[in-house]
Parts: sequence; structure tokens; C-alpha cells
Amino acid sequence: MNKRLVTVLGLVAIIAITAIYMYLGGLNKVEYTIENVSDYNLIGVQFQGEGDSKEIEIAYEEAKTYVLDKKYDGILTLVHYNDTTLEEDQVKFFIGIKLNEGTSDIPSNYQRLTIPAKYAVRASIEAHNSVMPTPETIEENLREKAGEASLRLQDFTIEQYISENLLIIDMPAR
Repeated sequence: MNKRLVTVLGLVAIIAITAIYMYLGGLNKVEYTIENVSDYNLIGVQFQGEGDSKEIEIAYEEAKTYVLDKKYDGILTLVHYNDTTLEEDQVKFFIGIKLNEGTSDIPSNYQRLTIPAKYAVRASIEAHNSVMPTPETIEENLREKAGEASLRLQDFTIEQYISENLLIIDMPAR
């Protein structure tokens, strides 16, 4: 191959990669705001264990199916606890649905969780998850925004999966 062909192929590859990155939302800014919120009323399952456990995916898919099938009026939600007492590679989650309205009928393997809150620092991310900032970066920026407003945050995040390309992450204030 001559030099010119390699250069042209390289430029085409760079343009294609940049176009895909932009299409997936890689250039979209994460919006950080302070929100007035009501208590978070959730149903779902608690999980504590290895971060690569198949149980996480099973619980996530079950909740996602309930939301997509409109069995429950709500948003697919994951509460990620920053529990420093866990062993390395261990995680603690509540995986389920943030209800838009109350319900008395929940699956037998589900439990209720109410998180009292009046304010939350929120990150709104419109991008495919493959080009989103890291969770550590998002949490660091949430804490920085809370510091600017003199808010003390609880030590967990509430991830609300609105759609394939819209994720809202809240950190409720104490």
C-alpha cells in the first residue's frame, strides 16, 4: 500500500469514529442541577454480592419487563449504595421501579423501599451508555454541585433509566 492510500483510509476511519461518537451523544454535556423532589417510592429487590453476578442482570431485566409491559407505572431504577464496609469487588444495590403512583400489588420477591427526600443534586445524561462519563466522574461532579449549594448528600445514588439514551442520576440531600 502506498502512503497516500494509508493516509486516506486513516482519515476515513477517524471521520467514521468521530461521527459514531457524536451520534451516540458523546459530545452532549451532562447537566447538573439541584432539584426539589418528593420521597422516592420504590419496589424491587435488594442485592449485595459480587459486582459481576448474574443476579444483577436478572433483577434488572425483570424490573425492565414490568416497566415496558406497563404492569407498573414507573421508571426502571437502581439505587447504588456507597457502602465502605463491603469487601473488594462487592456491591450493594436496590434494583427495581420508582413508582409514579402507589400500588398494593407487588411481586412476591419484591419489597418496598421509601427514600425520604426534599432536595437532590441531579445529573441528566443524554447519551448512549458506551460514551457516558464514568460513574466516579458523575458522582464527583454531583458532590461539587452540592458543595456549591451547601447541601450534605446521602451516600448513595439513584439511577433512573428513562430511555435507552436518557439517564437521570440523583443524590438526595440529607
